[in-house]
Amino acid sequence: MAVGVVVAAVFGVGGFATRHSESADVVEGWAMPNGHGTAIAFYEGNDPRDVGSHIVVGASWAGRDGLWHDGTDGPTCAGTDTTTKTRVRLGIVYVEPGREGVGGPRVVWLRCLD
Repeated sequence: MAVGVVVAAVFGVGGFATRHSESADVVEGWAMPNGHGTAIAFYEGNDPRDVGSHIVVGASWAGRDGLWHDGTDGPTCAGTDTTTKTRVRLGIVYVEPGREGVGGPRVVWLRCLD
């Protein structure tokens, strides 16, 4: 029984030691979607050279009505019209590259503001 308690304690401490948490950086700007609604060009200001792109497929999102969606039900509230600009707020987490993947900014949530 004592061995079982020690093993459970070791695995419990190991689980907490390898758990990571991160707060998202919040940014506001304008989003223009690609034709599939899976990615956006993101502008923080009015300068068209100040642009970044983000994959948004799978990110939680809220439309103008305030209802949240889990990101698995298709395009976000930014839509699929490549000529339409939508005011948005993004939650971005920066992922460290590892053995199994590529690092960089990841959109974890998106909220349409107007």
